[in-house]
Amino acid sequence: MAAIFTLSVRQLAGSRRWWLVLGLVALPLLAAALFHAADTTASAAEYADDITAVLVASAILPLVILLLGTAAFGNEVSDRTLVYLTTKPVARWRIVLPKLVAALLVGGVPVALSGALAVAIIEDGDMHGAVATGLGLLAGAAAYAAIFTWAGLATQHALVLGLVYVFIWEATLAAYLEGVRFLSVRRYALAVVQALDADRLATVDVTLSAAAGMAGVILVVVGFAVLAVRRLKRMDVP
Repeated sequence: MAAIFTLSVRQLAGSRRWWLVLGLVALPLLAAALFHAADTTASAAEYADDITAVLVASAILPLVILLLGTAAFGNEVSDRTLVYLTTKPVARWRIVLPKLVAALLVGGVPVALSGALAVAIIEDGDMHGAVATGLGLLAGAAAYAAIFTWAGLATQHALVLGLVYVFIWEATLAAYLEGVRFLSVRRYALAVVQALDADRLATVDVTLSAAAGMAGVILVVVGFAVLAVRRLKRMDVP
């Protein structure tokens, strides 16, 4: 597992996608700096909530994990080197788990740190709110990593389908339709943030309870990890 994890981290962090990830991760910090540099009518709490809910949780987080999660197995599938992993007498979960964790480490941790630092900068060193934001975003990143890692195994068009999911389902349908709000990773992440710090996201309609958000993250991570293992077992690897 350690060898697969190390190789996966090197592949993801050494790809051209990493430069795009760095650019996206820098945006919340830039927005935080602009809050103090420019005149604004919004309070620090309102601005921090908007950065967390709109910029990071709705756009940057899913896009970063989409880029890396779909590539976790995508490289091996596209260049047909997956056979070197699957022919070894190794349990399939021991292959899927390090891939998923690598995507979370390379993509989820930088986004969570960026979101946390942005909140701390905007609210003049509010570390409680910053830590809650970072942990909530990391929980959302874990859920997205499980979904997109599975997608990278399930189809060669995972990136396209992931973009449809992010911009059609998460950003549009789950944002405005009451019936599907309980099936939104973004809302799970925001619910976790609010569970860890009740003062955060007071200006945002989170909808979900803390318990529902945490349960949603766990179910998504476990469910899609199991699907990825199942898919890897049944794949006809050339």
